[in-house]
Amino acid sequence: MISTDDRFTTATDPEEPLSDLLSYAKLLDNPKLARLYIYVLQRGPVTVEAVKTDLDVPHSTAYKYVSELEEMGVLTRHESETPTTISADPIHLELTTQHGELRVTPVLVAAVARSLEKDDIRIFLDRHGVAKLAAALHYAIRVMDGELTQRTAANRLDVHPVEGMTAIAALQDVIEAAAEYDPSLDFDEE
Repeated sequence: MISTDDRFTTATDPEEPLSDLLSYAKLLDNPKLARLYIYVLQRGPVTVEAVKTDLDVPHSTAYKYVSELEEMGVLTRHESETPTTISADPIHLELTTQHGELRVTPVLVAAVARSLEKDDIRIFLDRHGVAKLAAALHYAIRVMDGELTQRTAANRLDVHPVEGMTAIAALQDVIEAAAEYDPSLDFDEE
């Protein structure tokens, strides 16, 4: 259904938020781009040579991905430095939908990236998609905050309980690592 009211035009510059949304969607749809973004976010500024070596990607692929991320506006190339370095800032997108508020931050991108090396996350992502992975991530954070038990969180995911608990356990490692570079993850140490 298309609405003709002026909600879309309430942003002072609707181009930038929509461009961000499309960029983040592309990151969430491509685990290899997500992995490179998270690598640079964690370690940046870094050289493309470091990316090639540490992520074991061919020369042309590394430059292709760096260019894509730069065009998406999530990575910055610093050509004034020798050698040239690249860096990234944490993404942050807030959406208000009819179902509530949604925040997209680096931890979700990190979960997608981790699917390349962690079978439990890859299988969950392949079976259920990014939206369900985001829900599992939400519940995993609530488990880590002590708000829910792992079983209760898995039941709320509406997947097989063992599959849900396996995904939540795997995502806890992602969350712990992302706490270093994702400012939205603020765990109180008590």
